[in-house]
Amino acid sequence: MTSIYSVAQSASGMAIAACNAANSALKTGYTSLVTLQGMHSDILYAYNKTTKKVDVYQLSTQAPFVQLLISGGTDLNLFAWDQLRSFVLGNKSYLMGYEKTKGNFGFYEVREDFSLSKPYTFSNMRSWPTQNFSEVSPFVATGLMYVLGYDDAKGTVAIFSLDVISTSAGGVPPLNMLNVWYHQWAKGWEDFSFFQLGQSNFFFKINKAKLNVNIDHILDNPAAGTVEIGSYLQNQLPNALDVTLACIIPWADGEPYLATYDGKTYALNVYKIHADCQGWTQLNTATVMASTQMISYRIGNQSFVLLYS
Repeated sequence: MTSIYSVAQSASGMAIAACNAANSALKTGYTSLVTLQGMHSDILYAYNKTTKKVDVYQLSTQAPFVQLLISGGTDLNLFAWDQLRSFVLGNKSYLMGYEKTKGNFGFYEVREDFSLSKPYTFSNMRSWPTQNFSEVSPFVATGLMYVLGYDDAKGTVAIFSLDVISTSAGGVPPLNMLNVWYHQWAKGWEDFSFFQLGQSNFFFKINKAKLNVNIDHILDNPAAGTVEIGSYLQNQLPNALDVTLACIIPWADGEPYLATYDGKTYALNVYKIHADCQGWTQLNTATVMASTQMISYRIGNQSFVLLYS
């Protein structure tokens, strides 16, 4: 099942409106959904870990809202990716796959026809291992690309730089990944949502093992790690233990709006994060379908949240 909601400012603060059409649905079986970043933000890649294939969809601001462009056109058969992410590097769009058991990363350049290159792969078994990350997220700091990985079972966290090198062979993107920071956090963090303020990087997260809701800052030199800005904010999120999905809604001028999905009440809640990162203001809520995945995207001046199960 698929549900799409537009999210827009209104006289009451924020309007959440269902905008599904009869044929506005994704196929079943997808384990990862990701929109492209940059100029192709209206393109959605939907990946099935079992078949190792990805379908490509066109997103739009009017019916049918989602339309299949390429069905099973690319076989990502190198690994069964547990997570799929996207980013822009050197004016080119990329997909990043991550496989948890052996800690493999794969980086695919997206071609003009939305097909994918062979992947540049990276993994590390020793010193700064890449295995067992429950969260992996690419981010940009001072114009450079990095990837953060976190293991919720052990609490280990790492940041890796991702650079363009001079040449590569065999159709593999000219990339190089290198660990720049490794640290130990508490176990149990989840529902990561990354955003920027003043071109600096922050992220929201929830710890349900020992209840805590945080906003952290990634230092402008990511090799120096992260610091907590807002901590023990759960009084501002009374349903924190029931949140199963969270994401940042892209907005004009990069303002940070947070969406959470309550797996107990099926509520989609929208908040505006305060500039001091010490909390947020709830703007609206809507009852939605039971969902296992949630993504957000912006086309032109319109923002959307897509729920999938």
